[in-house]
Amino acid sequence: MKLFLFLLLTLLSATPVYAQSEASSADATTANFESEVIQVKEVITEIPHTSWMGIKKSFSKESLPAWAAVVSSTLILLNNDEVILKDVQRYGRDSGIGNNDNTKAFWTLGEIDIIRLPTDFGSFTYFLGDGLIHGGIAAGFLINGYANKNSRAANTGLQLAHGMIISTFFNQFLKRTFGRESPYVKSEPFGKWSPYPSIPEYQSRTSKYDAMPSGHIMTTTLVFTVINENYPEYSHVTIPLGLTWGTLLMLGMVNNGVHWASDYPLGIAMGYVFGKASAQLGKKPKTEAEKKSTKEWLVMPTVDSRGSGLAFTYAY
Repeated sequence: MKLFLFLLLTLLSATPVYAQSEASSADATTANFESEVIQVKEVITEIPHTSWMGIKKSFSKESLPAWAAVVSSTLILLNNDEVILKDVQRYGRDSGIGNNDNTKAFWTLGEIDIIRLPTDFGSFTYFLGDGLIHGGIAAGFLINGYANKNSRAANTGLQLAHGMIISTFFNQFLKRTFGRESPYVKSEPFGKWSPYPSIPEYQSRTSKYDAMPSGHIMTTTLVFTVINENYPEYSHVTIPLGLTWGTLLMLGMVNNGVHWASDYPLGIAMGYVFGKASAQLGKKPKTEAEKKSTKEWLVMPTVDSRGSGLAFTYAY
């Protein structure tokens, strides 16, 4: 029952993100904005502007219903975190997945693991949120864009990189603000909360302070939001794929004890907000004249060998 509650609430938290994205993409992004080729330096130089856009959007009057959904779902999940954790991990053991993260280092530099890859299904679900995957997706769009002179693909890659940088900054700030223990190192039920640990303390015992909000689900949401903003015609693919991807990732991280279920709603919201803001990089508002000229009905009289009448023309 608690597992069902977890799945229902997380899916309900994620669905409005993609539903709103699908509904607004063609209008706000395509109709009222025109794209420009993004300069690489803008990935860095536009950080203040995009950050402010995200903050302004987050605290606007229109965002109140979203805040209500995030806060209420977080509180409901928080109250059920321990039971959800036990149910999901029990299911993981019963299905033969186990509860351990069996990601292994495949390339190291001294004592630093450069590339870690999954070795079983459980670690694969966790790896779905890894920076290597997200960075690879951004690089794929960027390389394809430059190789094929496709500005839309190149811009998408740069927007993804831009959004990852910005969202990571805010995510790290909030992680230190909440200071919540991950389930696998918890010292008390629901995890201890220790706001603002010192920098050395945080670096040496990160898992004691970095559970909320989930950076993995935040970045995953951001990636699919940016892609959907740039390719709204493929939303019938990106939305189901994003929901499936995100659900597997969320279940996997609870199963291996990295996150509590209540770490997710805020992470999803942050990914959506900064994904939407980052997708505006390289887009400038059209003038009123340009907006009017984009779509226009023309009604003109016509005369031909068959007689006279009216001709209707739709320019777009």
